[in-house]
Amino acid sequence: MNVIVFRCIFILMVLFLIDSNVLAGTDATFNTPLTKVTAWMTGTLGKLMALCALAVGLGIGIVKQSVMAVTVGVGLALAASAGPAVLTGMFSAAI
Repeated sequence: MNVIVFRCIFILMVLFLIDSNVLAGTDATFNTPLTKVTAWMTGTLGKLMALCALAVGLGIGIVKQSVMAVTVGVGLALAASAGPAVLTGMFSAAI
């Protein structure tokens, strides 16, 4: 079983190295929607979503008397505010 998995992974790696279209950030097909959604998430919409997630987490935390709902709200707020910059940096990184 392990040999089959290793061979499949090896074949996929070779195919990825051969194909030049697999490189991240080289295709410009979805630049317009990407720019629009990134602007939304890093602008006022992202801040609004982060604040709403935090407010919902705080509300559920108060009702349930648990801190876990607040941590989920804080996590969602961080993901909404910092997530687009992190993902853009990951996919546009040059090695």
